[in-house]
Amino acid sequence: MKKLIKILFVGALLCAVVGAVLWFTVVNKKINVEGDSVRVFIRKGEGYDQLLKQLEDKGIVEDVWMFQKMAELRNLPANIYEGRYTLNSGMTYNDLIVYFRRGKIDEVFVDFHSIRTKAELAQRVSAQIEAESDSILYYLNDDKYMSKFGLNSENSLVLFLPDKYKMYWNTGADQFIRLMAKQYKKFWNADRKAKAKAQSLSQSEVSVLASIVMAEQSKVTEEWPVIAGLYLNRLHTGMPLQSDPTAVYASGDFTIKRVTHDILAINSPYNTYRNTGLPPGPIYLPIQGAIDAVLNAEKNNYIFMCASGDGSFKHNFACTLKDHNQNAQLYWKQLDKQNIH
Repeated sequence: MKKLIKILFVGALLCAVVGAVLWFTVVNKKINVEGDSVRVFIRKGEGYDQLLKQLEDKGIVEDVWMFQKMAELRNLPANIYEGRYTLNSGMTYNDLIVYFRRGKIDEVFVDFHSIRTKAELAQRVSAQIEAESDSILYYLNDDKYMSKFGLNSENSLVLFLPDKYKMYWNTGADQFIRLMAKQYKKFWNADRKAKAKAQSLSQSEVSVLASIVMAEQSKVTEEWPVIAGLYLNRLHTGMPLQSDPTAVYASGDFTIKRVTHDILAINSPYNTYRNTGLPPGPIYLPIQGAIDAVLNAEKNNYIFMCASGDGSFKHNFACTLKDHNQNAQLYWKQLDKQNIH
């Protein structure tokens, strides 16, 4: 009997040792990662099952059964956080479980510049975070939703100041817009509000004018305050802005290089050749520097401007129609030389 007990004890001890060795081996087993890292996604409404499927389908976890047992012992199925995860080479099964349990979701930098339309913004942003482009676009086109921020579907783009913004990958459309609204509110401090009031413009109108200034001059930013001053002169005297980029925007063809009479005649609230005042919304997403250029516009007597056409990307400014016509003739001659039609 004693011999049997001894055998059973030794057997149990041996099993325990073997089990411990196996457990230690699996706990410290490395995940499979091609290159330096691999990403997995737990999207809204997904959980442990979807995570496990990704780990298996991508070959990240080789011993799925053992990983499951470890995960269940550590209560991972009940501690899943939505988001994007970057898994690095060298991580073990145990590291992986701890990583997911702690919700080590990725933070990303959302960057958007050179945006003309709401659709462009929605597509650019949705490529960087979980928010779907259709959802972003839906909110931007919803007057009731945008009214929360003092805007509407026409001028909703002014809420977005081009820059890099840090946020979690699993940021949704509504959350993203609210984050941008906070940045917009922070940007429009008391000083900027006072300057806008002095120009007899609302905040959104400043941004709309800045979008035109930026579209007119995308190369030589030193001209922005000058152009802003010119357009303010036109606004305050009731003259139409007659900005070529607004007519191009109305056409929807952003490849146009030479603005013809047919384009200038397009019937659209965005065409400032046919309408006085500002368009209902921006024609370009203005950067903060362009907005500040409007707020700090140069006080001048210019009424007309014309691209020089000499390759310098600068403009010739004029106070009289006579001088402007001379500048325009020079510009058209330059285009003819370059065979631009």
